[in-house]
Amino acid sequence: MGAIAAQPAFPGHTVAMHSLPTDDAIRAAARRLRVDLAADGLGVAVATYYSDPAFAGMTFTELGCNPPAAITADDLLAVTLLDITWRPQVVRILLGSQLRELSQMLAAIPEDLDLWDADDEVSTRIDLLWDALMAIDGIGTASATKLLARKRPRLCPISDSVVIKAVGVPGRTWAVLRCLLQDPAVRAQVAALRPAAAAEASLLRILDVILWISHSDSAAAHKVREEAGMAAS
Repeated sequence: MGAIAAQPAFPGHTVAMHSLPTDDAIRAAARRLRVDLAADGLGVAVATYYSDPAFAGMTFTELGCNPPAAITADDLLAVTLLDITWRPQVVRILLGSQLRELSQMLAAIPEDLDLWDADDEVSTRIDLLWDALMAIDGIGTASATKLLARKRPRLCPISDSVVIKAVGVPGRTWAVLRCLLQDPAVRAQVAALRPAAAAEASLLRILDVILWISHSDSAAAHKVREEAGMAAS
């Protein structure tokens, strides 16, 4: 699974996650991320993300129709809430010429599995879908992972520029997030930061919001941190 491998930057053509040992770089990055979870004001900031209508909030998860074995127009619309723009030809491919092929690959990926429990077989299935998405001209890492996160929110984390920078181990983003969340205490910390308004959000989605709040250089993230009383980053 992409960001789990040692060489490529993202999913695809990689060593499956269970056959790749977790090394010192992975563990060190996971420890750095754990520090973010203890930041003063973070709970308030996450709650703001899910209550302020300026942000995607739960709409990314709940918008429209999200069948587990097919990509829909509602999925593409939901992904646009996370600053993704789909080119017309990409929309026609995802919802037309390659819909059946992509749906078959998606159907082969479990719906009820968490990233930290996934094995080699699941990794391979995700890689197949990843490769198919990345072969489409106009789809990049951020758009592919945000689409996968919409379809498999417990299994596929978002890997955009903010997350990759926060993790700090190029090419191994998913491996670091997986290592981090293998610790039950960390999962409990993330769950404790989930506001009531986001009761149905996956731990991966809450973690993504935490990383955006903690590491984004955007004016919106700065504003959320300031209003929550978080230290300047």
